[in-house]
Amino acid sequence: MVKHTSISILKLLFMSSLLLSIAPSTEPCHPIDYKVLHEIQESMGSTPDLVSAFNLANDCCRGGDITCNEYGRVTYFFASHGNTSARIPSSICLLEYLEGFQFIYAPIYGSLPSTLTKLKYLREIRVAGTNLNSTIPSFLGNITNLQLIDLSSNSLHGPIPSSLGKLVDLNWLDLSNNHLSGQIPQSLGSCKALSFLDFSKNQLTGDVPKSLGQLNMNYVSLFSNHLTGDASHLFQSETGTLYLYSNRFAFNFSNVNVGSNLDYFVMSDNLVYGGFPPSIVNPVFEYFSVSNNRLCGPIPPSGTLQQFEADAFANNLCLCGSPLPPCSGS
Repeated sequence: MVKHTSISILKLLFMSSLLLSIAPSTEPCHPIDYKVLHEIQESMGSTPDLVSAFNLANDCCRGGDITCNEYGRVTYFFASHGNTSARIPSSICLLEYLEGFQFIYAPIYGSLPSTLTKLKYLREIRVAGTNLNSTIPSFLGNITNLQLIDLSSNSLHGPIPSSLGKLVDLNWLDLSNNHLSGQIPQSLGSCKALSFLDFSKNQLTGDVPKSLGQLNMNYVSLFSNHLTGDASHLFQSETGTLYLYSNRFAFNFSNVNVGSNLDYFVMSDNLVYGGFPPSIVNPVFEYFSVSNNRLCGPIPPSGTLQQFEADAFANNLCLCGSPLPPCSGS
């Protein structure tokens, strides 16, 4: 099994490339924005770990957890922890210049407020590690400027709304570690800018839509679901990370074209059959495992596969060759 610390590091590297670039404010915080931020703070309880900038006497734009534009309007804020469970207040829509916000490990429950659709500049929503316990609202598909959605590690349930396919600028979609069910929407193939997709650790079923194979995604993580069928279309030339393990995928691995950019690849605990494709020697793998499948045939002696131990290939139908025992007749 892949080390989850490696996954977290990769996510941070991707996230750092998407952070908003905002010029520091030259004006004090606008009174309306100041009032809304204090409402958020008071609803969650006032603790030292909560947005420290909210505690400033007169100017929320001078804190490190809040950024403002040159006119003193809040464009981004970050909130974490707190000692009182609360919903995200509907008054967040009064931050009319808001481009993004984060609630990380905050005592948030309930659902995202529908008033988010009024924020015409909103590009990033990150509510992760909270008690958000609703379905994913379909109205997110109407916030047309969204580039990043991170709703990971909550208690979300129900299907992934097909309306997300309307977000043509969406670059990052992380819905991992929830209780989502149903099939992956075909409509997500319309998110042509999508480069990071993480649906791991849910209860998703069915086949992966062929439309996802038309995207040039760099990071794809679908592990620990109940997905079935063919996933060979996810091997794209730009893909650098592909986590498919702990599903019920079944396809002929011999026919897959493995791109040279793939460096983190885990396909363990599936029903994949066939042998290694010739293209498997092209990538320089950092992490690799195909254990517990139905693969057969020799392990290529060239490429970087020889650097991995036998457990990366174990419990297949009839794989052979180093680091496993020699093939018969060799």
